[in-house]
Amino acid sequence: MTTRRSFLRNIGLSALGMGTLFNGKHSDEESFRIVHLTDQHVTSRRQGHEGYKKCIQSINALDPAPDLVLMGGDMVFDGLYTELETYQESIRLYRSITEELNVPYYHCLGNHDVLGLSSRRKVPKDHPGIGRKMIMEELGMEKDYYSFNHKGWHFVVLNSIFEFEGENGPAYKPMIGEEQMDWLRHDLGDHKDMPAILVSHMPAFSHKGQINSDFEMMAMSPFILQDNIDLRYVLERHNVKMLLQGHTHINEDFRFNDVWYTTSQSASAAWWGGNWLGFKPGYTVFELGKKDILKWFPVEYEWEHQLEPEDTVERERIQTRQQLEQRQDSLYRAEIKN
Repeated sequence: MTTRRSFLRNIGLSALGMGTLFNGKHSDEESFRIVHLTDQHVTSRRQGHEGYKKCIQSINALDPAPDLVLMGGDMVFDGLYTELETYQESIRLYRSITEELNVPYYHCLGNHDVLGLSSRRKVPKDHPGIGRKMIMEELGMEKDYYSFNHKGWHFVVLNSIFEFEGENGPAYKPMIGEEQMDWLRHDLGDHKDMPAILVSHMPAFSHKGQINSDFEMMAMSPFILQDNIDLRYVLERHNVKMLLQGHTHINEDFRFNDVWYTTSQSASAAWWGGNWLGFKPGYTVFELGKKDILKWFPVEYEWEHQLEPEDTVERERIQTRQQLEQRQDSLYRAEIKN
């Protein structure tokens, strides 16, 4: 069945409205590519690890090849709610499969990457690996937030999972926090002459309520960084071109005060349980020039979901989505008859 999205792809148009030529620059400028890869949720459930292998193969096949891959968080599934052994297996799978990348890659923490920061935790409150400690040790991460330079650009990886002691033990909230924010101010100041791209798992902007036409959803929902305005002020007064975001599993682009807030679709789509709001498993490729982002575009790779027998909700959701796409296709065909 041909859907409106596949029709657009077939005639060579990006499914993402933004991200064509940027600021009038052209791709023949000296440039290089990077990849934003987020929300992989690597797990053996639903054969998600096999899907992630397909993802890595897709990135390795890109031509021109990217210089590096920026992870966007939620690399594994899942430290918050699953048994410790399942979490540890997911970390091992993520690490071993990611090592097959042909280019350097940089880890970023998401809410599902940390251990036990929920009242539904499956480990004791005083487990020695609680929070970010275990996954950072397993992945060889020296710092939970950091920066680096590449070909005249400055890259910053943030930790948006702010740990604190809640009523039910260790918990988190989507937040940068004063200590990290202070570090960021001076880090960007030290690189004031370089264009910068930042990465945060939790978004500073998301239009989830508008996308779902949900009148009950607050704009400052738990999906959004609680100190996003403080972060925005820092970005706006420095040479920051873009904040790369994850968490919502959908493509979004929003420009405010000369900063792009761009969310990439999930590498796992609906947690390896089919498409999510029409988005297949994928990632985003960016082409960077000397001072500007020249263009960006989504890349989707082929993976057929492998549902478990108990995944009844996922089957119902997939069926509902298929019915919507069929309806859209029928209406589109009727609308172009003239």
